[in-house]
Amino acid sequence: MIYKTALILAAIGLFFAPLVMADDALQGRVSAQFELLDANDEIVSANDFKGKYVLLGFGFTHCLHICPMMAANMGQALRLSANDAAGVFISVDTERDTPQITDAYAKKFGEQMIGLSGSYAQIVAAAKSFGVTFVVTKSDDAYTVQHTPDIFLIDPDGEVVSTIRIWS
Repeated sequence: MIYKTALILAAIGLFFAPLVMADDALQGRVSAQFELLDANDEIVSANDFKGKYVLLGFGFTHCLHICPMMAANMGQALRLSANDAAGVFISVDTERDTPQITDAYAKKFGEQMIGLSGSYAQIVAAAKSFGVTFVVTKSDDAYTVQHTPDIFLIDPDGEVVSTIRIWS
């Protein structure tokens, strides 16, 4: 299993170049749990991915720089991987990103990608289980979303085996 994890990380590292640093400090401290909605408004949970490797990241679809880079690299790593794997993009922008919008966005980066969203309470619970923080700031002139830009590598047993830190 360590060999498969190394292969996925190597594929990811090839495309993230200097922006990536593997950070295993969160390993074992995150529960990797979520119950969110897919494009059909069906509940999808972490248990639905048991038996697969998962690359999971939090972001939002109106992001201009970090989120598209993160999702594109997740999709590319999945295409290069011989492992049974999936990519999960979870939107933290509950006001603008419906499950349908989030899934359409994620699928632009690869057929193995899925986009999930949900209520504010569902997103907070999912983010908390991964140790992710986010804040949405709105004013008359601006709408800003900030979030932890990490990608989590989850093994087929549902355990986080590595965290890939995207430096911004």
